[in-house]
Amino acid sequence: MCRVSELKSIYDIMTAEKNMDKKNAIFLNKVLPKFPSVFHEWFLTTFLSPTKWYMARVAYCRTSAVISMVGYILGLGDRHGENILYDATNGDCVHVDFNCLFNKGEKFDCPERVPFRLTHNMVKAMGALGYEGVFRKSCEHTMKVMRSQKESLLSVLNTFLYDPLVEWKKDTKRSATNSSSEAMRILRNIDNRLRGITKHSMIKNTVLSIEGQVHHLIQEATDIDNLCQMYIGWAAYL
Repeated sequence: MCRVSELKSIYDIMTAEKNMDKKNAIFLNKVLPKFPSVFHEWFLTTFLSPTKWYMARVAYCRTSAVISMVGYILGLGDRHGENILYDATNGDCVHVDFNCLFNKGEKFDCPERVPFRLTHNMVKAMGALGYEGVFRKSCEHTMKVMRSQKESLLSVLNTFLYDPLVEWKKDTKRSATNSSSEAMRILRNIDNRLRGITKHSMIKNTVLSIEGQVHHLIQEATDIDNLCQMYIGWAAYL
């Protein structure tokens, strides 16, 4: 309980701080040291033979990459620790709770700022190369497949335009026209992501290659400026 209250006090100070350099310093020097990387040890204790350990780690990297890229395209948020599970038989990464889709997380009181979860704990478990090895190549292959099947993916998503169960806006007084225009805006954003267009201010409206887009997303997901502004319950320190 003392650790939780201490962490909350640190986060309260960090949230109130306006200077980004000071936010970063608090996150790096006060928060992260309390939560060293331990996830890689789970693979060592769960998969005892070298072959099983290696195959489980590869499966972890590949499945994490696939859900990261698919989640980015669909705007999947709320990826805190309780919504990401790992199969103890083969190392697969399994996500649950897909309620926060279409970048809904960006409209939270504390907006989400990362395209997917890729914290220091996850990176350490990927091995000596971190995200530069199997994870990056799997991200690129996944993005390549989705780009090649862009029309099929969009045709499936277009059905959401006419689904009465999908709430595009929280406003209960929204009209059908406004709801439809919001749906069209979201689908245009998905189309842009599939074409490699990012909303980042420095490279806005620039069509990135598959490798360039994956690189940009990984940089965003691991950027301390983004992680230190995430909601405490998302646990960017784990």
